[in-house]
Amino acid sequence: MSETTTGAARTAIDPHAFREALGHHPTGVALVTATLDSGEHIGMVVGTFNSVSIDPPLVSFMPDRSSGTFARLREAATFCVNVLAADQTDLVTGWRGPESFAGVEWRPSPSGAPILRDSVAWIDCSYHQLVDAGDHYIAIGEVRALEVQRPTSPLLFFQGGFGGFAPSSFLVPADQELIRAARLSEAAMEPLAALAAEESADVSLLASIGDHDVVIGTERGSATPSYFEIGLRLPHLPPVGAVHLDPAGEAGLARWLDRLPRKDEASRKRCLDIAERVAAQGYSLCLVGHAPERDTWQDVTRYIHGEPTPRHRRQVLTMHLDHLDYYEPDLDPDGVYDVRSITVAVPMAGSPRLAVRMSFPPAGASGRTVARWGAQVCDRAAEVADLIQIRFGQDRVLG
Repeated sequence: MSETTTGAARTAIDPHAFREALGHHPTGVALVTATLDSGEHIGMVVGTFNSVSIDPPLVSFMPDRSSGTFARLREAATFCVNVLAADQTDLVTGWRGPESFAGVEWRPSPSGAPILRDSVAWIDCSYHQLVDAGDHYIAIGEVRALEVQRPTSPLLFFQGGFGGFAPSSFLVPADQELIRAARLSEAAMEPLAALAAEESADVSLLASIGDHDVVIGTERGSATPSYFEIGLRLPHLPPVGAVHLDPAGEAGLARWLDRLPRKDEASRKRCLDIAERVAAQGYSLCLVGHAPERDTWQDVTRYIHGEPTPRHRRQVLTMHLDHLDYYEPDLDPDGVYDVRSITVAVPMAGSPRLAVRMSFPPAGASGRTVARWGAQVCDRAAEVADLIQIRFGQDRVLG
C-alpha cells in the first residue's frame, strides 16, 4: 500500500474541465420540497440526492451555499425528497419556484411538504446535520417516512441534459406507434415515389414518435446523396417540428420553445415567428446553408444514427440555431435558391402523426419553383391521408 503524500502543492483544476468530466457520471434528479410556517410551498430541483445510512436511516443532497431557494427551504424544520420520473423532464425545465406548484398535482407528506403525484418515490425527512463542503453544503436528513408510489424509470441528469434509464434486454421492445406507422406507410409510398421521380428529389414519410420524427419510408430521386434512411431519428428541436404544432395549442408551442436555451430570447422570438409562418403557409421550408463544423456534424450524425446522448442533442440544437436564417425565408419569385427540405404534416387524425418531406430537389430553383414544390408536397400529403383513410379507415382532418 502506498503512503499518502502530504504537503504537495495542489494542482489547479479548471472549472469547465471539472464540470465536463463529472458530467459524464449520470445522477438522479429529485425535487426537494418543504412547507413553511406561513403556508408557502418551496421546491428545489437537485441532482445530488443520495442515500447515506441505513441505521440510522439518513439521506443527503448538496445545495449551493449561495442558493436563495435553499435558504428559504432551510426555514422549515423538515423536507420531502421527490424522486422524479423519466417523463417529468418538462417539470424540471419549466420549474419557476413556488408558483410552479399550481401546475402540478400533489398531496401533503406526513410533515406537510408537497408530494408530487407522479414522482417515483418520496422520502420525508427532518434535518440531521448541515456540513460545510467548499462552495456547497451537504444537507443530511433523517428519514421519517417514505414510499415508492410509481415504480417506473427515474429521471437522470447526464452530460448537461435530462433523460431516462434504458435497461438492456435480449429483445427490442415493440413501440406500438412505430409499428402502426410502418403499417400506414404501406398505403402511402406510391404518391411519394411519383413525386420523387417527377422532381428528382428524395421524398420521405416521417412518423412523429415522442419528440422525434422517425423516417419510416424513403423514395430516392435526388442527385445529391442524402442521409435519409429508414429508422433515422430527427429531434423536434426548434425550428424543426413546427409542422406538428397546433396553432391554437399554446401549451404545445410553449413546450417546443422551452427546448431552446432559456436566456436566448432572440432565438425564441425567431422560432415563434417560424412556427407562425409554417402554420400560415402549410409547410416548412429549409434552404441549404453553410456546413457545420466537423465536430458538430460528427455529434449530429451520431445522434440521428442512434446515439441520442445529451451532448449530441445539444450539438443538433446548435446546428439548428446556427441555421435559423435558412428556415422560412422570404422568397423572391425571381430569386435563385438551393432547397434542403420541404416538410408537410399529413392532415390526418389519430396517432401517430405523419409528415411528408421532400429533400434536396435540384439546386438553383427560382422562388416560383420553390412555391410550386411546396404546393406539390401539400397535395401529396393530402393524398397520403386519403389513401390511409381508404385502406385503414383512419379519419382525415378536414382543412
